[in-house]
Amino acid sequence: MNYQKIYNTIIEKAKSENRIKYSIYLRNKYKDNLPYYETHHIIPKCLGGTDDEENLVLLTAKEHYVCHKLLTYIYKENKKIASAFFRMTFDKRGKHEISSRDYAYAKELYYSIPMTNETKQKISLTQRGRKRSEDFKIKVSNGMKGVNVGRIHSKESKQNMSNAHIGKKLKPFTLEHKEKIRNSNKGKKHNMTPEGRERLRNAVKNRIPWNKGKKY
Repeated sequence: MNYQKIYNTIIEKAKSENRIKYSIYLRNKYKDNLPYYETHHIIPKCLGGTDDEENLVLLTAKEHYVCHKLLTYIYKENKKIASAFFRMTFDKRGKHEISSRDYAYAKELYYSIPMTNETKQKISLTQRGRKRSEDFKIKVSNGMKGVNVGRIHSKESKQNMSNAHIGKKLKPFTLEHKEKIRNSNKGKKHNMTPEGRERLRNAVKNRIPWNKGKKY
């Protein structure tokens, strides 16, 4: 079957009708009297297509979906083409009535084509660039001032929670667990202030061993 020919026929038919894309306001005002169209790139952008008027055409929702499905047959093993069809198939807005066959085809096609190294590199760079700037952190900090985050417990509730832990004893770490903690902390530098070190030193001096007075 010549999928390219079918694709071209749909595009040429749509062009010959001189279609107009009406605004949502007008379509709501006149209800079903105005047709609904979607903008489609004749040559996909991932293949070098542009946003120029010559490369755009107005299609019905059904034609748009069929064209994207045809593109998956024309450009096999193209992850971006498969991704576009995948997104249309699982459109939450419900523009398309999807058959079980299309559902299975879209999902199997998308996950069967491996991601290119170029795409992986772009994702990696995007993840690295998500570090927030200092200005953004300050804005968030200022915006959260005076905002109560989480549940606020009453004094009585706090006392009840405190009493619930009285008398409870923690299970001691095994030698294997202690060794893992020791190894994980090797080589780490802790930037603690002198005041922090003093508080930690006092806390260690005043703590009561969990097994004090017990014989095993």
